[in-house]
Amino acid sequence: MHNLILRAAGYRRVSMREQVDGFSLAAQETNIRQHVQAQGWELVELYTDAGISAKKDSQRPALIQLLRDAQAGKFEVVVVDKLDRFYRHLRGLLTALDQLNDANVSFVSVQERLDFTSIWGKLTLTVLGTLAEIYIQNLQQETRKGKLQRARDGLWNGNPPFGYCRGACSICKEPNGPGYCPNAGQPDLGDSKHLMLHPIESQVIRKVYAWYASGRESDAKIAVRLARLSLDENGLRPRSRGTPGRNQPGPVQKDLVRSFLTNPFYTGVITYYGPLPDGTHADRHPQSIFPGQHPILIEPELFEKVQEQRRVLGTTPRVKKGTVTRDYLLSGILRCGYCGGTMRGSSDGTGNNHYYRDSTQLEKLAECPQRTVKAIEIETQFLNWLRQTLENEAVFNQFKDQQNALEQAQIRYNRARDLYLAGQFSKAELEVEQIRYESLEKGLQENGQDAIISSVTHMRRVIVAWDLLTALSKKRLFRIAAETVYVRDSVLLGVEPISALLPFTGKGICNSGPDGVRTRDLGLDRAAC
Repeated sequence: MHNLILRAAGYRRVSMREQVDGFSLAAQETNIRQHVQAQGWELVELYTDAGISAKKDSQRPALIQLLRDAQAGKFEVVVVDKLDRFYRHLRGLLTALDQLNDANVSFVSVQERLDFTSIWGKLTLTVLGTLAEIYIQNLQQETRKGKLQRARDGLWNGNPPFGYCRGACSICKEPNGPGYCPNAGQPDLGDSKHLMLHPIESQVIRKVYAWYASGRESDAKIAVRLARLSLDENGLRPRSRGTPGRNQPGPVQKDLVRSFLTNPFYTGVITYYGPLPDGTHADRHPQSIFPGQHPILIEPELFEKVQEQRRVLGTTPRVKKGTVTRDYLLSGILRCGYCGGTMRGSSDGTGNNHYYRDSTQLEKLAECPQRTVKAIEIETQFLNWLRQTLENEAVFNQFKDQQNALEQAQIRYNRARDLYLAGQFSKAELEVEQIRYESLEKGLQENGQDAIISSVTHMRRVIVAWDLLTALSKKRLFRIAAETVYVRDSVLLGVEPISALLPFTGKGICNSGPDGVRTRDLGLDRAAC
């Protein structure tokens, strides 16, 4: 076969790390060309995958094209410098070689002197492929161990997150270093082993959190504000880092803003997402969280506030096609009074009319007579219900009287104890006051009256300023007042309130009659008011 003039295709590859370490694509090409020339073949194509791994399931555009061209009959043999340049996973290697064999295309590896045209070549190929797979599995396992240990030590893995740097100012070559960071080229601020706050990027992170915590900004709106923000007197503007070798630093987009707002690293912790050495893996939830050695950029309280806001807002976009969308205050808690399906917020496309629609109808899961409900109507009905409930002064005053009685009993007990210590009160008199106080305290604790008064007082204070609240604050108030709200046609059918409001929902307040909405019909754990 070597005496034939074959059309040959060369394939070369380096991973990202191999690129950094100086593994030469040019050296692979030289070896491929020399071998093809020595065999008297014709090199018709050279395929290159730069910065891509050869592990299992890796997507390599050049290799995919090579296999397509092999099926098209563009060459008779594939030449690689070394087997692991082609594949490091045995099954993938054998699959690719099987595809080449089906296309009557041979395979040659220069350094291993492997010629797929012979039986001994096929045996050698299987052995070398197995060794290559063992190598990459061992490398992955050792890498996992190393990353997990770094996390345990409070050190980051990978590139420093946006907002931080290594502090190696004198030799800094980072994208947001020279010409952007005022410390670039100055004496080092760190030892390169521990992260420092980047003087420009850390400002951006703090502003992003402050803006979002206000409740008036979405990820997209924050990205727009950042594009217009001037960080110093010279007009320095926030920018992303880009990716070396791929794209340059540029405007901070909303997806990057989202990553800022959901990264617990800024609170001073290291999250390890896995996989762990035992093979378990975490996709979105971290396997472990460790205290970090890096400085705190965002206080944990502010971070949790932002996460709570994101949970309340859910997946509803705040900005769509350049227009700020409406916040549906009952989204997540409003359900159909016929079938119990979730009611979803939607508009008519003009942005002027907003509704709640039954998800059961939208997804065609079942027939339901529920009509489309105007958002403002049902939200106003629930607001009126909540106001009426909170204005139940009789129940509120009853709780306050009980709390006042407890406070007076505590004062009497404390005074009795002081008199007992002074020898002016007998032990029996002290025990009477102690029993009185402890009995009242136990009763209030068992009924959770302290928590009820605190919750209701907070809601009453917030609802008084309703017209001044942001949409987020209004939505949060609805969420803490009710677990579920039911609508039938366009009428508020019933409310399943939080436990703190149950004592306030007496006769004359329930919309659904004295028995509420029954569990059998709507799947409630208790009757709704």
